[in-house]
Amino acid sequence: MICKYLEKKIELLPGEDTKDCANPIELEYYLLESEENELNHVSGNKIYGIEIVKKVSEWELECETIKNYSIYKDNTREILNKLANNAVTPIELQFILDDLLGV
Repeated sequence: MICKYLEKKIELLPGEDTKDCANPIELEYYLLESEENELNHVSGNKIYGIEIVKKVSEWELECETIKNYSIYKDNTREILNKLANNAVTPIELQFILDDLLGV
């Protein structure tokens, strides 16, 4: 079972922040917590992940989830803050994480 905690919510206003969109865009950044990962090599421990949801006018347009990102809650929360501070969208999430991890 995955527990989902809203860590940050930001709003990008029409114009300079949202480029071609006439409506505000809302980005929600979630910390995910589960008991074990899919590979079962850390069974019983808590595993943390990241989810970003992009909404326009209350409609969810995009969502990207990275499960089993880390066993360290603080590290995952730190990455979430970096993503939110830079308004990373769901489509960009995997590319940005790859850059941050040096993949």
